[in-house]
Amino acid sequence: MATVIASTALSPADDTGSSIGYAASAGSACLQQAGLTPADVDVLINVGVYRDSNISEPSVAALIQKRIGINLDYLHDADRRAAFSFDLMNGACGVLNAVQAGGALLAAGSARRVLVVSADTHPSMDPAKAGTAEFPYAATGAALLLERTDDARGFGRVHHRSLPGGHGVSGYVPLTEAGAEARNTITVEREPGVLQRMLDLAVDSVQGCLAAEYGTDAAGSQTALDRTLLVTSQPSPDFASRLAKRLGLASDAAVTVEGLTGDPHTSALAYGFRQAQDAGRLAGHDRILFLAVGAGLGSAASLYRLSADTEGAGLRGTA
Repeated sequence: MATVIASTALSPADDTGSSIGYAASAGSACLQQAGLTPADVDVLINVGVYRDSNISEPSVAALIQKRIGINLDYLHDADRRAAFSFDLMNGACGVLNAVQAGGALLAAGSARRVLVVSADTHPSMDPAKAGTAEFPYAATGAALLLERTDDARGFGRVHHRSLPGGHGVSGYVPLTEAGAEARNTITVEREPGVLQRMLDLAVDSVQGCLAAEYGTDAAGSQTALDRTLLVTSQPSPDFASRLAKRLGLASDAAVTVEGLTGDPHTSALAYGFRQAQDAGRLAGHDRILFLAVGAGLGSAASLYRLSADTEGAGLRGTA
């Protein structure tokens, strides 16, 4: 048994600049494409980091749950099914942490469906401030609907790695400088050489994940990458192609997110997957290797099997 992606949806940037709106829009579209209603969701996990007006309380996940309308008055519903929501913040790696947590809930029978939403925005909610040198993240959102399958399709174990040293990327509010404008302010700093460190960690993470899954050495990892599509985080526009080159793969073996200004951050893996699917790029692949590298520096990686016998490119559900 494994956790599968039943549906996906993206929320292109609009004039509102609201991360709550982006996440809710993507979540609602994700359910509609799966032919479901908000009442069919048991758990909502929000992995977005940069939010409207730097909100810290209440949980942003609860605000997104309310916007979507997920089981808000369950005591009066016919089947009295409650829904639970929570924030899980770990930067670009957060979506795979959510897969890990959601998969455990599905495996335990505590949930039938888990909706993972992501969105980031400049706290001022001014779209013009997103995707800039001062705030490198795109203002957008995405959603994944997770379910349980009885066969071998879906996510394998989520593997984690980290590097010692500085955090690489830091986002904070300079309260003494911002003053009354603190709710509309954020400072993002990247340490010199952080992209190279991220790339080094990404290579190590791919090889480590494949070694753990298949018991292979470096040479065996290369073989295991055959018919495997890489979907990665996007700390720079050329990150995916540079990673493919470092791994000795063709440039099109890794998916680069298109159509956004800035780093998709917490939405990068959902964006890469959905765009690859829409472009027909899953055909000819047996597996997807989802890989995220973010602040910490830390990484998360998981192999997603596209069919029960790892042959072909069938994927359950719609997206």
